[in-house]
Amino acid sequence: MFMHGQEGKTKFKYSENAETRVTSLKYSSNSIKELETINWADVKSIFESNKKDEVIKMIFEIDLKESKNKFKSSITLSGMTKELDSLIIRSKNMLNALIRIAKRNKINSKL
Repeated sequence: MFMHGQEGKTKFKYSENAETRVTSLKYSSNSIKELETINWADVKSIFESNKKDEVIKMIFEIDLKESKNKFKSSITLSGMTKELDSLIIRSKNMLNALIRIAKRNKINSKL
């Protein structure tokens, strides 16, 4: 058996001009109630440090493992950060449709 080790110092330079950006948000839940109570102001604030031309993606998932049909679905929306308000409106509409379908599935499964 042959082993080789080396000790040394590594320099790390901190940059005050470092950029942080969020390019995607994934919200997964196993509860309809959680999806109904998303704080959209918080969602908007997640992307606030992005450049306007940054491509972002939002994913919302629901997995009702306890339902009769084991209902599972998701929606994905993407666009530029400058379109965030429009993306949030579209997300709300699509998520409301997904919630209605999930509720119907839950009622049909007698949960």
